[in-house]
Amino acid sequence: MEDMDNKKLQEPGEQIKPVVTEEEVRELAWRLFGMRVRSMEELTSYDDKNFHLMMEEDYDNAYIKDIRPDGYVMKILNTFQSRDPTTIEAQHAMQKHLRDRGIVTQEPILNREGKDMSLEVMMFNPQILDKGGKNSRAYIVRLVTFIPGTIFFRTPYIPGSFYNIGKFVGRLHKAIKGFHHPFYDNYEFLWSLKSIPKLSEFTFAVQNAEDHKVVEEVITAYREEVIPKYSQLEKSIIHGDINEQNLLMVEIPGQDDVKPEEREHDVCGILDFSDVTYSYKVFDVALSIAYLSIKCDESRNVDVGGHVLAGYFTAGKLNDVEMDVLRTCMCARLAQSLTLGAYTFYLYPENPYVLTTSKGGWSLLHKIWSISKEKLMKRWMDIIEEHSKLS
Repeated sequence: MEDMDNKKLQEPGEQIKPVVTEEEVRELAWRLFGMRVRSMEELTSYDDKNFHLMMEEDYDNAYIKDIRPDGYVMKILNTFQSRDPTTIEAQHAMQKHLRDRGIVTQEPILNREGKDMSLEVMMFNPQILDKGGKNSRAYIVRLVTFIPGTIFFRTPYIPGSFYNIGKFVGRLHKAIKGFHHPFYDNYEFLWSLKSIPKLSEFTFAVQNAEDHKVVEEVITAYREEVIPKYSQLEKSIIHGDINEQNLLMVEIPGQDDVKPEEREHDVCGILDFSDVTYSYKVFDVALSIAYLSIKCDESRNVDVGGHVLAGYFTAGKLNDVEMDVLRTCMCARLAQSLTLGAYTFYLYPENPYVLTTSKGGWSLLHKIWSISKEKLMKRWMDIIEEHSKLS
C-alpha cells in the first residue's frame, strides 16, 4: 500500500464510499476470517460500509477460540482512508489504550493470516469508472466485535442522559491522556474542525440562500474568532465524532415506575474512531453538544449544552478561552456537517444517511447563531448551577 500525505484532504468530486454487495461480504467473511455468515444487517455509515454479521457455529480460523453470540461488524473502509493502513493501526492502538482504562470499544478480530486488516481489491459495475478510468478499487477490510447496546439516537433525549454523556466525555478525555501514535502527529482531514476554512469549496451544494449565508458567516467567524486563539486551547488526541449514532447506551436500572420516554440512560460504549485527530479538546465537547441538540425537542434543544457541560465538568474542565469559542465551534460543526451532508448527497443520492443532520440541523444552526454568545453562555451556566445543587 502506498504512503499518503497525512495532510492530504478529500477533494470535491472524489467518490470514496465502497461499492460492495452482500454476496461479496459473505465471500470476504469466509475467505478472510473462516466464518460463514448466518445473517447480516447493513449499518448506517457515512463514507464506509459496515455490516453486523451473525455467524454459523463452525469456523476455520486458528486465531479465534469461539463464535461470539452477539456477532461481529465487518468494516469496509472508504478508498481515501484505505490508502494508508497506518490510519487503522493508530485507531486500534487508541482503542486498546482506552479499553485498558475502562472505556468500552470494539476489538479487532484476527483473520486467517493473523492480521487485523487486509487490503482487498473489489470490482464493481464496469459501466461505472473512477477518475482513472478503472472499475475496481482497493478497500481495507477488517472484522471487529459487536458491542450490545442501544445507540443514543433511539433513547429518550432527556437532561439526565445528556448529563451522563457529558460525564462520559470527561472520562474519555482523562483516559486519552498519555496516548500517542505518530500517525496523528500531523494528520488532518476534511471532517476536522481545523478544516473549516476549506468548507467554502463545498458550499455550492447548499441550495438555500439563507442556509448558504449562515454557513459563510460561521466560516468567517471561525477564521476570526477561533483560529487566532489556537495557542490558548488545550491540545489533545480527540475522538472527533461523538454523535448520537456513535454512543451506545444502556437504561439505568430501577426505573420501572418511570414512563419509557422519560427513562435515563448511561453510556456503555463508544464506536467509530475514524475521525480521531490530534487537535483541541474543546472541539470534542462542541461537536458532541451540536449532534445531541439536533434531534432534541425544539422547546429545549438550546439547553442541551448546559446539561452536557454540567456532566463534563465532573471529570474534565475547559478554560475561559475554550468556553469563549464553544458557541462558534458548535455552529462550525453544524455548518460543516450540513454542508458536507448536502455535498455527499449530491454525490450519492441513494444514501439518505448523509442527510441525517439536515433533519433539524439547519433550523438549529440558525437558532443558535441568532443567540448571542453571552446570552447562550449565561443560559448554560444557569443549568450547570442547577445540576450542582442536585449533586
